[in-house]
Amino acid sequence: MLLGRSTELSKLNDGYTCNESTLTICYGRTNIGKTSLMREFIKDKDAFYYLACQASEEEQIRLLRKEMIESNLISKSEDMEIDFDKEKEKLKLPKKDMYSEYAHLLNNVTKLSGDTKLVIIEEFQNIVKSNKDFMAVINAMVSGKLFDDKVCIILTSSSISWVENSMVKAIGENANAISAFLKLKELDFVDIVRMFPKHSVLDDLAIYAITGGVPGYLAELSDKLSLEENIIENVLKPGKLLYNEGANYIKEELRETSLYNTILYCVANGENKLNELHMHTGFGRDKISVYLKNLIEREVVEKVFSYDIAGKEHTRKGLYNIKSGYTKFWFKYIYANESRLSKLGAKEFYDKYIAPTIYEFAGEAFVTVGTEFIELLDSMGKLEIKINSRSRWWGKDGNIDIIASDAAGKFLVGKCNWSDEAFSMEEYNNLLENVSQAEINADYIYLFAKEGFSEEINQLSRQNPNIKLISLNDF
Repeated sequence: MLLGRSTELSKLNDGYTCNESTLTICYGRTNIGKTSLMREFIKDKDAFYYLACQASEEEQIRLLRKEMIESNLISKSEDMEIDFDKEKEKLKLPKKDMYSEYAHLLNNVTKLSGDTKLVIIEEFQNIVKSNKDFMAVINAMVSGKLFDDKVCIILTSSSISWVENSMVKAIGENANAISAFLKLKELDFVDIVRMFPKHSVLDDLAIYAITGGVPGYLAELSDKLSLEENIIENVLKPGKLLYNEGANYIKEELRETSLYNTILYCVANGENKLNELHMHTGFGRDKISVYLKNLIEREVVEKVFSYDIAGKEHTRKGLYNIKSGYTKFWFKYIYANESRLSKLGAKEFYDKYIAPTIYEFAGEAFVTVGTEFIELLDSMGKLEIKINSRSRWWGKDGNIDIIASDAAGKFLVGKCNWSDEAFSMEEYNNLLENVSQAEINADYIYLFAKEGFSEEINQLSRQNPNIKLISLNDF
């Protein structure tokens, strides 16, 4: 069973068992597990599967036909001639297109067994970007204009920015054929705990912080190796996927990588404000804003706002964080030290540059873990409120890691304490002071701690059922 994807599999099966033809756009960043999900979904079904590479229009047709032959949907000797002009006239399409070539090939999916013809085409943007007629054929398949059989079509893409910002414009009215969107997210911390049962929860958190929960990165690590051994053997040694993945991912997504690398290095090392980035890089603020916008669209970076400036997100206020876990790890530890890694070797480099602060780095993901915990309770209907909005707050004397509210104005606040000391009454009182400064009510309080809670806090929780205590080892 594919770990952490039961909800996604259920949604795909809903489309497959639907009484009507369906078209689902499944997308997410590279290594997020789209292919693994497709493989799991079709393992007990007759399906046509095609991975579209970057190719010219003519080459794409040849490759698609080759896959049809490999899938035994057409034979090498089969006559491929068809009255293309007649097909175009029937659907009132212009003659100067490649509609009929795609139509003739994809018509062969009717030879698949079962009442629903299942078609999966991965990285479909590689076809659409060079040929607009492809989506017209997909539309015709879903609408029943090409053939009468019911179809379940799944098109996948690794380009988040293209799907969310450019796809609809690119495919025009053919977007009306889309039945559903399925965006694959990173795995949650609880999934990582299940994947690495031999590790301590602390080391699981470090793995989560490093990989960001990306399945393709997690697959490179082993539960049989310690955290240190995994980093040395599977991250720092040449020839491994993760060795230069931090740089490669940016190269795949963006041009002018030297400028993006400079910005990401700054953010990874705590320069989170626009003015700080301007002072360090010397780039103009407008230029930096454009680069940050591109990084945000690709979900490499996120811009977070304090609760007290809600509704003013268009301003330049806000903090920039690297959202992609491995990108953050790579730019924090490796980017500026590649020469040292080459000279020292993996083991000595780890001991000198990573080991001293790796758990501090892991702690930066603790707020995300606390947020996931609250969102999980909310999705299960076990939270005291039904979350309507969520934010954070920071002030001069502290911050509130989690602020959630419902439609009725009830507030839940959370504090994630990453310290070698137990969560103390002093820290609790500081949280209440921050709540007062933020001008909200702490109707429900969730406290998260790396090393548990003082006796005073435990007693307070026993006396007040609206105060919940969650230790790292509770996961």
